[in-house]
Amino acid sequence: MAGAGAARANTLVAVKMALRFGLPLIGLVVFGRAVVLSVGGDIEHGQFALGVLLILAGFTSKLVPRP
Repeated sequence: MAGAGAARANTLVAVKMALRFGLPLIGLVVFGRAVVLSVGGDIEHGQFALGVLLILAGFTSKLVPRP
């Protein structure tokens, strides 16, 4: 039984870290690409919005329960 509890705790920690750091990192890449494209004159409002939403989605890690 202790092994199942440890596996669940490890899974929760992995999910929490992926949400906390993975989504904002992807958001920064998308937002940065939109900034580079906008310098060239091709303004993509959807990419700006997607980047910001991915950065804000990092706050969903607060919804993952503590192990």
